Amino acid sequence: MTDHVIAWTHAIFSAVLAAAVVAAATRVRLLPEVIDVSIIPTGSGVLSLMFVSYGGLRRFHPDRIARLSMLGTLLGGVVAAAALLIALAVDVL
Repeated sequence: MTDHVIAWTHAIFSAVLAAAVVAAATRVRLLPEVIDVSIIPTGSGVLSLMFVSYGGLRRFHPDRIARLSMLGTLLGGVVAAAALLIALAVDVL
């Protein structure tokens, strides 16, 4: 594993982009229904992963990284739910 921040950042952004593409492709039915990517759990997991990766790169103490994980999960779920409600309200979905 490399210790370069640029490589880690590139990997994180690639994972986030891949999750967004899969979620969009599933939503517009480009992928089969078997691959179900729910918006809220995906948002929670992706934001939690980003927060934990940031804490790891900054070499935070493990207890602090655990708190970042919980915060990322909470904020990711709230943001994803809000985005879903807004999309439903403007009749995008």
